[in-house]
Amino acid sequence: MLPVIAGIEGTVLSARERELFTRLQPAGYILFTRNITDYELTRELTDELRALTEGPDVPVLAIDQEGGRVVRTADIDVKLPSAAELAATGSSHLITQAAWYNAQCLYTLGVNTNFAPVLDIGSVHANALPSRCWGYDSQSVTTHAGVWNRAHVRAGIATCGKHFPGMGAAECDPHYDLPVLHGTRDDFLRDAAIPFHALMPELPSVMIAHLLIPEIDGELPTSLSPALVQGFLREQLGYEGVVFTDDLCMGAIAKRYSPAESAALAWRAGCDLPLICHGACEHLEAVAEAAAQLPTAVVQTMEQRIERFRMGLHTRCPMPFIQWRDYLKDLRGFCEQVPVLGGAAPGSPVQDY
Repeated sequence: MLPVIAGIEGTVLSARERELFTRLQPAGYILFTRNITDYELTRELTDELRALTEGPDVPVLAIDQEGGRVVRTADIDVKLPSAAELAATGSSHLITQAAWYNAQCLYTLGVNTNFAPVLDIGSVHANALPSRCWGYDSQSVTTHAGVWNRAHVRAGIATCGKHFPGMGAAECDPHYDLPVLHGTRDDFLRDAAIPFHALMPELPSVMIAHLLIPEIDGELPTSLSPALVQGFLREQLGYEGVVFTDDLCMGAIAKRYSPAESAALAWRAGCDLPLICHGACEHLEAVAEAAAQLPTAVVQTMEQRIERFRMGLHTRCPMPFIQWRDYLKDLRGFCEQVPVLGGAAPGSPVQDY
């Protein structure tokens, strides 16, 4: 097993992807809008990815399906309200329903892991997060995201709290460059990290932000920092679940490191599954060479966490076409109950993938 999550270029696997994935055995894959144009074709893709995976465990089949401007299923008419719109209703019932509709779609597509909820605290900064956050204070985020997370997990889809230790106050978008935040571990525990700390017992996975926090690590971005991942998240907070990095192809990291370099640093920092979302075929060979150089103790601990996570993943048969049409009709009715918030969020590549 190669401990990475790989992106796929199209709606079907290329011959090169099929050969690489069969030989290198990535732990999982991530789907974007470019992969989802028809629900039956998407299910065929995820079925093939499962069939390529050796052994008893299913691969991680992941997606960023938050709602609002981060929805990867718009081309198959599944569009969900944003976290901000759901939170504005103040209704736990509507938040629970949204999670259920989301999970039903992902189940049908063969997806088993959703990189959500966003646990960052909202701010006025023009970063990648406006409309994606559940509130502007830690209590609101914890309450609303907690309802959504529990409903999503009950519906059978693994979740991922992101972006630890909290990047709401970042003043730039990490898709373009590396944001710098200031604060000690205690500072983050008093504010930005509260939702993560509160929900950790029910989060099967966490995603690390791409930030530079000089008071914690003055050299390495948070996603590549042993002080942040191993020292803060794992040792101080005691988190034992799987840890993903955010996409290593984002400008915050790609301007400084190749995917093989950043993946190696992430593994050594305590992350389990780095994301290589774009151009995976160009990088997986070098990434596999970097993985082969890891110390045995690092590999064993990492593989144990990944195995536990993958053993809890499930899939089920897709809906028949007539049932899918009924689902879309019901979903439209649900969405009409959630008022649309006005105001345009700043553009970010996150909404275009």
